[in-house]
Amino acid sequence: METKEQPKNIILTRKEASYNSLAQKREYWEEYEKLFHNELNDTQSQSTKSQVFDPKLSTMVLEREARVMAQLPTGKVKAISKNDKFGEKLMNLVLDKYVNVNANDKYPLLTKYRMVDRYSNIYGAYPVFVDWRIDEGGYVGPDMYLLNIRDVFPQPGASSIQDSDYIIIRTWQPISYFEGLLKNKEFKNIKEVVEKLKNKAVQKSDEDKDARESKDYPSTQVAKNTGFFEVLSMYERDKWTDYVTDADLVIREMKNPHDNGELPVVMKYSIPLLSDFWGMGDFERGKSMQYTLNSLWNLYLDGVKVSIFPPTLINKDYIADLSSIKWSAAAKWLVKGPNGTSQAAQAMNLSPSGQQTFNNVYQIVTSSLLNMMGTTDTAVSAQTDPGFGKTPEALKQQSARESARDNVDRFYMEQFLKEVNKKFVNLISKKMSNSVQFRMFSDEIEELATQYPEISDIYDDKTGKLTVNKKSIGSVLYDYEIISGSTYALDQQEQQQNLLNMLNMFTQAPAIVEALKAEGKEVKIGELMTRILVNSGIQDYEKIIEEVANNPDRLMQDQMNKFMSVMNGTNVNAIPAQGMPQGQPQQPMPQGGQL
Repeated sequence: METKEQPKNIILTRKEASYNSLAQKREYWEEYEKLFHNELNDTQSQSTKSQVFDPKLSTMVLEREARVMAQLPTGKVKAISKNDKFGEKLMNLVLDKYVNVNANDKYPLLTKYRMVDRYSNIYGAYPVFVDWRIDEGGYVGPDMYLLNIRDVFPQPGASSIQDSDYIIIRTWQPISYFEGLLKNKEFKNIKEVVEKLKNKAVQKSDEDKDARESKDYPSTQVAKNTGFFEVLSMYERDKWTDYVTDADLVIREMKNPHDNGELPVVMKYSIPLLSDFWGMGDFERGKSMQYTLNSLWNLYLDGVKVSIFPPTLINKDYIADLSSIKWSAAAKWLVKGPNGTSQAAQAMNLSPSGQQTFNNVYQIVTSSLLNMMGTTDTAVSAQTDPGFGKTPEALKQQSARESARDNVDRFYMEQFLKEVNKKFVNLISKKMSNSVQFRMFSDEIEELATQYPEISDIYDDKTGKLTVNKKSIGSVLYDYEIISGSTYALDQQEQQQNLLNMLNMFTQAPAIVEALKAEGKEVKIGELMTRILVNSGIQDYEKIIEEVANNPDRLMQDQMNKFMSVMNGTNVNAIPAQGMPQGQPQQPMPQGGQL
């Protein structure tokens, strides 16, 4: 009778197969990391004395990250299984006001999104782990965990996460982590694991630089009870299994708690490829030109030094004492013979032609990098590359090309964000047991109450907290639709111009305002003007447009001015309204109370 293979054997076999399949990739990752960290790695630069690094490639990646992931995405949660508009609205509020604020493992959520975009452009793709997080006395909800790429072992032969049946993730945990699981019913063998690990001294990085990024994690021996121990977690579509290698024990075997038939890992790609799970990044495409740029700088600077201090030819026949030859200011050399002064030493004449080509070569290499990244640099002349120039039309075309390349990266980032937020909302729907609370302003509630009157029942106007429970959102399946371009950096000048155009349209065409009123919509000119002032950067803009409702003295003065204008105006002697006796002028109703 055939026996079932032990889970630990399955994990170790699959991990080793994946580890071996990534042998060449790990070498590339180290190379790309050195480029990003400004470490010289090309043979030519390493042989020079200048040791200068030109961080052009990494700078362009950081600039793209800032443009593409400038702010958190804007989107809409939609229920799939039933048409519950109020539940959808509450789920949107929970995502925006609760999850996005608190899903901050290691870094704030926006920072993590930016790092995902950055590292995907370095490695070609970057994986994150999405799961439920429970902090004692703190946040309980979904979160996104950044992964060290060397701790991720995909299924060999799989071309994407969607094509994978499983994925193994390695984590490094202290003994306190296992002690915290002693009362957790989802785990087993924890007591035995703690006993085995307490007397075991380990290295923080047993597999040297392939286990953790060598720049951040030095491989040093640590004392007993203070080490970090390897945990291999195998995530299958229907099952999760955790194995502690140092204790040789499986501590968890459970059904996929997400109950969605999916792996809890989301990948963000730079350039997806058909046959490579990790795709291709900008550092892989641009490394040769970055190496060329570094070599060019170092060779040029070494050449400059040689031209300033050229080699000196010494004729020892005219030197009286070789030990007297010192290279320093006002040095005194002992020479002999009548020709010693003129023939004892002379500087070597070197050709400057190599150094004179620096500017042209530098611009050509820079142009190649800029073309690859689809970005701009007005330092490159049109003579070097016809695609570049400093005329307004040339700059406009360069900006359009930059936007096109950024849009490609933004598309892949939006696919990633859509999948992450979809997992967020479905985890809330599936696993939320207690109610969640978050603050909202009363005017926000009033605006929502016009569409969803029942929202007033779960809002406490004294504390400003909205309470959302499991029953309010329902245990249904949700989807997430992202607004394309919502993460992109806004062009403040263009936005200001659009606001001004909108103001002109409303003020010059009152019929549009009336048409909107007929449809039950109101144009708030004051809000529009406030945004124009804020966008313009004017200081103390609130003194220009002041809220009268918030100023009692201004309100009373305004009412009195209106009253006095009526009493002293021409309306006092006007023809009375019909039904009023002649000679008894109609008295206007006083404003602001009785007289």
